[in-house]
Amino acid sequence: MLYAGDSRSMATGIYEVAKKIFLETIKPVASESLRLSPDALIYGTGLLSLITFQTPMLFLFIVTLLSLFASNMLGATMSTFIPQDTPPAKATDRCIPGLYSPTLARITLLSDLANPSGFPAMPMFILSSVLSYCAAGVIQLSDVLNELGPDYKAKIPTVLTLSSLLIIVMMIYLMVNDCNGFLVILGSAAIGGLFGTLMSIIIPLIFGQESINILGLPLFVQRDAKGQPLYICAVKQPAA
Repeated sequence: MLYAGDSRSMATGIYEVAKKIFLETIKPVASESLRLSPDALIYGTGLLSLITFQTPMLFLFIVTLLSLFASNMLGATMSTFIPQDTPPAKATDRCIPGLYSPTLARITLLSDLANPSGFPAMPMFILSSVLSYCAAGVIQLSDVLNELGPDYKAKIPTVLTLSSLLIIVMMIYLMVNDCNGFLVILGSAAIGGLFGTLMSIIIPLIFGQESINILGLPLFVQRDAKGQPLYICAVKQPAA
């Protein structure tokens, strides 16, 4: 028989174990993953586009690179027309991207973030751009998802929810570590989302709907103006 004191002791022990796992395992891994996310997106999408030889992955890689260049150009424009009078954010290790060690220099494409300051916050801008591009692409294929059934249709709210959560987590990470101010982070997320959405509209207009088919869905192909399908399955004949 368990007494009240034993139950409290067991609950305390479970809490301490869970707290230790979170502080020593989950939190460091999550924090490092968020710090490396801008570079990871660029290198990861580039590697996947080479491995898979898929058009949607190639355009996702291109959008990631374009978001990097757009962030640099926007930052240079803002610093030219709106001089930064406020001191730069504290350049802690958690605010500086790239792989590093105590004896080696960092390996990163985001060298401008060595002393983070100004607008936009590049990690926030890139992440928001990529996630918005992917989410907008899924929404554009909503007619295909609806026709494929409820299991596929559920991907739309799933993608939107997960994308929003990732953006919120990155915002919290940047604010907690004093990498940028709240308004800078919020504005970076908003403009990055606008940039990614714009890319999801422009790219399929030029290269076709397949260019944003991140999920690899079977796109509908029509044979004529009447909407007749390209392939028609033969009617199954009853057994004699």
